Amino acid sequence: MMRFYCLGPAGGVHEARGDAWVFPGGKGARVCTFSGSGGAHESAGGGIGRRAMLVCRVVAGRVTKQVGVDSLIDDCRVGFDSVSGVNGELMAFDSRAVLPCFLIIYKL
Repeated sequence: MMRFYCLGPAGGVHEARGDAWVFPGGKGARVCTFSGSGGAHESAGGGIGRRAMLVCRVVAGRVTKQVGVDSLIDDCRVGFDSVSGVNGELMAFDSRAVLPCFLIIYKL
């Protein structure tokens, strides 16, 4: 599925290493993506100015729904690859499942 991930201010775009993008936390880190660009923008702090956003292909695998905030990471990680949250959020438990396709630079 295609999802949105906001990198925040456009100055942070240059964190690519070699030919591959590196998500914060490195290999195996959790990555929260959104079904719409508005949710992704708000997750990065909102605001105005130049921003960078990735449109990513996400291999969601086995998905569960968010049961509670406290159990989101510990309980759901066992047996599942990602968890579906509120407002179109999808958290992939492994950053290798999030494949950047397009980089969008925009200004508000």
